[in-house]
Amino acid sequence: MNEEQYMQMKQQAQQGFANSGGVENATGNEVFYRPPLDNIEGATNVDHPIPYLEMGSSFLIGLAVGFFIKKSFKIGLFILGFALIAMFFLESQGVFKIDDKVLEQSISQGADYFNYLVAAVKERITSFQTGVGALAGFVVGLKLG
Repeated sequence: MNEEQYMQMKQQAQQGFANSGGVENATGNEVFYRPPLDNIEGATNVDHPIPYLEMGSSFLIGLAVGFFIKKSFKIGLFILGFALIAMFFLESQGVFKIDDKVLEQSISQGADYFNYLVAAVKERITSFQTGVGALAGFVVGLKLG
């Protein structure tokens, strides 16, 4: 920006200040001036400073559920992995013996319970009035988590 452009912008601002009813101090100098957005090229009015406030409640609920499920799934897998490593190490040291049939049955029951949880989450998310928004929020929550 050169000096001529600066002076033009300053003059426009002073004219806008005089027309906008700005606040002046006792010496007549401007204390506060907020130019109107109508005069600025390319300026847009923003209704909400936080874009998440414009989203529907079903999207936000889906987002929270997806985020929580992914975080809890990661924590659960970490704990399960640590328990399996500890269990196999203790078995190799002769502390106890693992029955393969009981282990297979426990894994089968865990898989059934996981399928039940997935079905419950699907049913809960689609029960919202706007299921598409909730589903989109759930996907975004899984991605963020």
